[in-house]
Amino acid sequence: MIRMLRAAGALAPLLMCLMAVTSCSDVEQPVVTITGVDVHGLSTEGVSLNLIVDVENPNSFGADISELKYRVLLDGTEVATGLQEDEVAVPADSTVEVKIPFTIVWSGMDRGLKKLLDGEEHEWRLKGSVKLSKGALSRTFSFSEGGRFDAPKGSDIEIEF
Repeated sequence: MIRMLRAAGALAPLLMCLMAVTSCSDVEQPVVTITGVDVHGLSTEGVSLNLIVDVENPNSFGADISELKYRVLLDGTEVATGLQEDEVAVPADSTVEVKIPFTIVWSGMDRGLKKLLDGEEHEWRLKGSVKLSKGALSRTFSFSEGGRFDAPKGSDIEIEF
């Protein structure tokens, strides 16, 4: 009898873990979409920006974004990275705006600027991960979004003061 109770006691945590894992399998992946960039600082070292993304929670329960990491690639070359670690609540079936700070330093930007002003077509990609947490449970989802754009020719740009 005591052996059966011990076996049941040892099995209980395993069953609880199994239930937690299977309940997480019904979690739908959040949708992350770039909506803009805002400049909030300019210095001799570089420019401070916020990448603005919408995070949609398609689930029937609210959760917290406890971490959002990203990389921006231009023609396969990483041009920016960012990390947002402030906890953001995302109610059920809703979308929230998240601002992720990052800085672009001037050193080494001459080659990147030449590429962005060459009048050619370029590919961009946003890759990253978002961690959703609900109580003691958390799950990390990867995302990737991309597209193409035509860069302007540097000689076609006029700046008036």
